[in-house]
Amino acid sequence: MKILVPTDFSDNAANALEFAKKIAHKENASITLFYAFYAVYDFAAQATEILGQIEQDAKTALKKAVEEGKAEGLEFNYKIVQGTVASAVTSFAYREDYDLVVMGTQGASGIKKALIGSNTGHVIKESKTSVIAVPEKAKLELVTKISVGLELEKEEEKFFNSLFKLTVDLGLPYEFFHIQKEGNFEKEIEFKGLEAHLKEKYPGLSLDFKIYNHKDTEKGLKDYLNTNKDSFLVMFYKGKSFFEYLFNKSESLKMAYHTHVPLLIIK
Repeated sequence: MKILVPTDFSDNAANALEFAKKIAHKENASITLFYAFYAVYDFAAQATEILGQIEQDAKTALKKAVEEGKAEGLEFNYKIVQGTVASAVTSFAYREDYDLVVMGTQGASGIKKALIGSNTGHVIKESKTSVIAVPEKAKLELVTKISVGLELEKEEEKFFNSLFKLTVDLGLPYEFFHIQKEGNFEKEIEFKGLEAHLKEKYPGLSLDFKIYNHKDTEKGLKDYLNTNKDSFLVMFYKGKSFFEYLFNKSESLKMAYHTHVPLLIIK
């Protein structure tokens, strides 16, 4: 497995790197620490000197992080590019065939910033690679289960295959859950069918299935996370509309970036 970890050298980025390291140890994965900076050409004659200094400072910090990673027994390298963060991350991850992007929430204010306008939000929307968004205080060692939220709208086998490929070596139990506004017989039958299929296909895994009734899907998801703070939340990205609906709402933003809950978006 190959993991790409963008950094801006903030505390949140450092925490995301530690999260990625824990995954790498369990998954026998390599890590590329990635720094992108945008070249501003308003400095005229000083531009080359300023950009050169930015790159040199970044290289020094990245080399130190790589040495520390290698000392921990990990396969580690770094990459520096010029360009906007979201575009550079998504294009590089796709072009170099990375399995996973692990990013911290943007800046020191974490959940107080609008996800849809952040680098992490743009990467989630545009990336063809699965993304883990790591909140400020999230620690993999605090996670006790993988919670997979299902829309039950045209579920595709490829998403489940990716889910297990990326997470099975973490050795955690799975809880598949669906939040519905009211009793829906067809959805419940579909959910039961999915449960039977996955339990038959993956008999060695701990798989639990739960339906929660709530008049508001968004608030239901928030309530779920408030009572499952030890979760690693997973969602399947089947289209921008659902995520834009969630991330444009402040309550859902707080939900998605709960203080302790990392979020894995399967692409």
